[in-house]
Amino acid sequence: MNYKNQLKSFFTEHWKYMAVSTACELNIFDALEKARSSEELSDGIGLNNEKASLLLEALFNNGFVDKEDDKYSLNPLSEYLTEKHPESLKYACMNWSGTHMSAWQNLSYTIATGKSAFEDKSYHFQQPYFDLINELPAERQFYQKAMNEYARDDYRNLPDLVDFGKFKSVMDVGGGYGALLKHLKKKYPNLNCTLFEQLKVLGDICLDYEFFNQTHGNFFEEVPAGSDAIILARILHDWNDNKALKILNNCYDALPNNGSLFIIENCSDKTSVDLSLLSLNMSVMCESFERSSNQYISLANDAGFQFEGDVKLNELQTVQTFIKK
Repeated sequence: MNYKNQLKSFFTEHWKYMAVSTACELNIFDALEKARSSEELSDGIGLNNEKASLLLEALFNNGFVDKEDDKYSLNPLSEYLTEKHPESLKYACMNWSGTHMSAWQNLSYTIATGKSAFEDKSYHFQQPYFDLINELPAERQFYQKAMNEYARDDYRNLPDLVDFGKFKSVMDVGGGYGALLKHLKKKYPNLNCTLFEQLKVLGDICLDYEFFNQTHGNFFEEVPAGSDAIILARILHDWNDNKALKILNNCYDALPNNGSLFIIENCSDKTSVDLSLLSLNMSVMCESFERSSNQYISLANDAGFQFEGDVKLNELQTVQTFIKK
């Protein structure tokens, strides 16, 4: 093995991702639902033909589009990067190239200080990540669409693994665009489902509220009462221990006695997947990290919850069940 050549190739691996992400951003894959030449595509969506041709060749040579008689078309991989695909990952693809990429360029600052480039008001972004995207409608919608694509896939099996039929009502706290609740409602049509989100997020989406209740607020201030069960799906990993405990305390106050709390997270001790890079991402973005199952149990216990058990949701995620005692 030529280690020097391996390293030289590795140094520019991000070029491939950025080419694909840029193609998503420019709606190139959407435009290739019908085979087109470089010139036809450029004229159709308003691109520089010479540079668009370079991008299309890069996509072809890296397996993201097919090419025949100088016309480019989608393949089974890039079909998932179109807007119309029912299981599209277009926004999930773009999620890691913008603000996330900028934050990772400041990784050395995080490693040296323990602080996020967002969380430290004296450095770079000068405000927390979620404060930043909530002030920018386009950035907020972009992020929520990406998270919705992940949630659509990640929580698909949840209704079959956890018996939600024993509850009259459930609230998804910080549930984004409601992908998790859609899965629950499909299997448990009589379950009263409530999506709790920030007002701006609810204003960005069009849910069928004949089936979903909506309520808005800030989970650091209060979580509304009235549900038998609360779900925190990939919420706590965004926050340090003090902030995570505040969310858990508010969930505890919102639940009735013997109410259930479900925490869905990537538990480092419950997966064979290496979470070190993901933890670095959480550190760079919001001074958090991917915890072990025992660390989540400890936080929930501190809020007054009693651990009941857990079940694997998928390769990465575990569902932990707690009871308010």
